[in-house]
Amino acid sequence: MNSPATIGGINPHVPAPDVAQQGGKAHDTAAQAANEPRQSKRKPIEQRVEKALNQVNPLLSAARPLLRALADMPAELRVDQADLLKKVLVQELHDFQTVCERAGIRTEHILAARYSLCTALDEAALSAPWGSRSNWASESLLIKLHGEHEGGEKVFHVLGRLVNNPEEHIDVIEVIYYLLALGFQGRYGNMTDGDRQHLAIRQRLYDLIRKHRGAVPRELAANLNVAPAGRFSMVRTIPIWLSATVLGLAAFGLFAWYKYQLALRTHDLEQQIQAIGQITPPPPPKAAPLRLAELLKDEIARGVVTVNEDAKHSAVIFRGDDMFAAGHADVNAKVQPLLDKVAAEIAKVPGKVTVTGHSDNQPIRTARFPSNQVLSEERAAHVSEYLASKGVAQGRLEAIGKGDTEPVADNTTSDGRAKNRRVEIDVTQQ
Repeated sequence: MNSPATIGGINPHVPAPDVAQQGGKAHDTAAQAANEPRQSKRKPIEQRVEKALNQVNPLLSAARPLLRALADMPAELRVDQADLLKKVLVQELHDFQTVCERAGIRTEHILAARYSLCTALDEAALSAPWGSRSNWASESLLIKLHGEHEGGEKVFHVLGRLVNNPEEHIDVIEVIYYLLALGFQGRYGNMTDGDRQHLAIRQRLYDLIRKHRGAVPRELAANLNVAPAGRFSMVRTIPIWLSATVLGLAAFGLFAWYKYQLALRTHDLEQQIQAIGQITPPPPPKAAPLRLAELLKDEIARGVVTVNEDAKHSAVIFRGDDMFAAGHADVNAKVQPLLDKVAAEIAKVPGKVTVTGHSDNQPIRTARFPSNQVLSEERAAHVSEYLASKGVAQGRLEAIGKGDTEPVADNTTSDGRAKNRRVEIDVTQQ
């Protein structure tokens, strides 16, 4: 455990602990812990109890392996490795409680510290890229050990009660301070000014710890850089021999870590080579079928459009009087939002799109439209061009005019003629 001088030596504006000096080599990552024999990763319980009893803060001493795991949470893990890591952390949390109980630490302090450790480790795991691919969220450490899942909020409620009586609870406060300094955000992670509030809490805890652990020697507080939340790089004035020792340990740790990673990747590569030729590629995913009847249910209910649809075929029928002004072929602005919805859905599926224009049997003789056939062709072409402008591939589109040759109602009535003036968009899915 850090002495008061070590804690005080951290820049008081953004204090961050040196976890490497809090209990061993920082290169012993959580991923290594998940893939190596358990005995080689934890000191026997008796030794840990004895060491904790000789520290200013035995609770912090017992939490060292878990703090290292938090600091070294791996950026990449397979799902099976994530499950193994969780098992190791659960066992270490049980060991933490055992060490604390044998060291005579108060039960409420043990539970508060364990709750906070679970919450911080869960947050770090779920923030990693592999967290969302695993079942960590539904089977988190906090759920397993405390049956809860709102730790990010509750930790700060507990902390608020602890700081009201720091003399009695300083050991737990110090553990939570280390969690915050190692990046635990909790409820402040999603707040607009969360960083500012988080920093203010850390500063207050730092001041409390310094007050109760002793004054800070000036030579340990000089020339330090501000470290961002969640990291613990520091610049210190230290003897050359100590620098050499630390650098040596770090170099050895990096060598061991990269050797482990190389062995792991070599094993994976060998398995992949053996599997070549045995893997049948999956079939390409099928596009979801077009569901225009569901998309346009409100418009269908109002009688704006009619939809005929089955598994391979969809047809949307627009009334010509809604889509065009009388004797014109330009698409009305009022119907364009509806066409936009149809175009967006059609663009998502493969298949031919046929736009067919129809008219009534009332003759039209204008310079632009000498017949109903020409008018129906122009209207179909304009709708086809509009669909293309909204993302439907031009190569899929075909515009056809059929004039008055395919009536759907009696042309002797005005209502029947209105039904015959129409545009059909027909999609044949592949």
